[in-house]
Amino acid sequence: MVLTALSIDEVNCLISEHFIKIFGNIVEHCPAAAIGILKYRPFNSTSEICTAITNYLDGLSVNEKQNIICFHQDFVTKLVHQSRLELERRSNKRNQGIFMDMLTISDKRRLNSLNNKYKEKFGFPFVIFGKRNLDRVLNEIEKRMENDTEKEIDVAIQEIKKISRIRIHEIIRR
Repeated sequence: MVLTALSIDEVNCLISEHFIKIFGNIVEHCPAAAIGILKYRPFNSTSEICTAITNYLDGLSVNEKQNIICFHQDFVTKLVHQSRLELERRSNKRNQGIFMDMLTISDKRRLNSLNNKYKEKFGFPFVIFGKRNLDRVLNEIEKRMENDTEKEIDVAIQEIKKISRIRIHEIIRR
């Protein structure tokens, strides 16, 4: 994790090893993504780094994309198993709201059931970007359950691209 944001010039001057260490998690647990974009340096902007990551992800085979998705944390299972107190503590700590509306036992059962069906169907965890409230997550899982595996891989990769862009913007100061 970067303690202070870097300028684009500082990013371009990083030795490869440090670049990989700093950017190795912009795609969850995938230093290969950082290695894959090294060849595009020097970057003129944060947008160019985001484009490089997009191109990297788009260039992967279906199996490689599926593996990338599997690296992502199964946040739905984690939420289902967290206590109300833990959820309140997390949402107070991070005012972005992982789940601003706390989950009832009924909510947890429904979410767990849908999540298990999703993982059984696709073989990887549900990935979603942005503020997550219960209704949005439930609606997205239900909607995406209608996808075939190839379509769902594409949708999940689009979500990963969004997450990666945010992570890149956290590393680079404007």
